[in-house]
Amino acid sequence: MAGSHHEIAPEVHNGVSTLDEPSAAWGWHHIGQNAVQIAGWISVFVLLGYNFGNHKGHVETIFLFVFAALIAVGLLIQLFEPKGTQARTLTAHNKPIGHVEPDWTYLQATCTGPYAELTDKELRALNIEPSRVAHLRSLEK
Repeated sequence: MAGSHHEIAPEVHNGVSTLDEPSAAWGWHHIGQNAVQIAGWISVFVLLGYNFGNHKGHVETIFLFVFAALIAVGLLIQLFEPKGTQARTLTAHNKPIGHVEPDWTYLQATCTGPYAELTDKELRALNIEPSRVAHLRSLEK
């Protein structure tokens, strides 16, 4: 049909595009931590409640306790995990004030800085043929 152009307009809900996750618009994209905690602890108590019954062996008891303990440990780890405001790794966002990142591409291309000290074997590991950069390395010496 002429003139019937249908283009899907992306919508973003909670930082997730509907082009990536169609269910993001419906609110089904993320299960909250409270829901996981409630369902998890109910599961732990149900597993522990299964110990009261008519089973005579202890194999069931061992499996029920182990699964309940694993779920409880997972829930506690999730409950006490560090929040997003705590720095866990060194990134560009938590470097010292005034820090200037070296131009690693330029240093590698010119074999200067830390790349000037590499051996032939280390250069080959970076897919750099030592004979092609020999003139650059001789300038340093």
